[in-house]
Amino acid sequence: MKLGLITKTNQKGQLVIPKRIRDDLGINPNVYLNLLVRGRGIIIYPVEEVIGKTEKENSYLEILQKTQGSWEKENWNSLRKKRKTIELKASLKKKKKW
Repeated sequence: MKLGLITKTNQKGQLVIPKRIRDDLGINPNVYLNLLVRGRGIIIYPVEEVIGKTEKENSYLEILQKTQGSWEKENWNSLRKKRKTIELKASLKKKKKW
């Protein structure tokens, strides 16, 4: 078993991460930490980026706006036929190998 720094929690169950480790990992009061339970232990690591629900919705909206109209001029029937041809060729190729 690999030993690191040994510490214990206070009466409230709170744990202080030693300064040396906080400095090594860049943990400060503004950094979120992810805690994972693995077996009988806890893995703690700093989170690089947190995307909130509104940010996620905005980024999705940005993508939709950037790609708006990109399929507008496509002929869906010809695309369907091309896809079917490609799929048939691929299945025949596999069949020949068998």
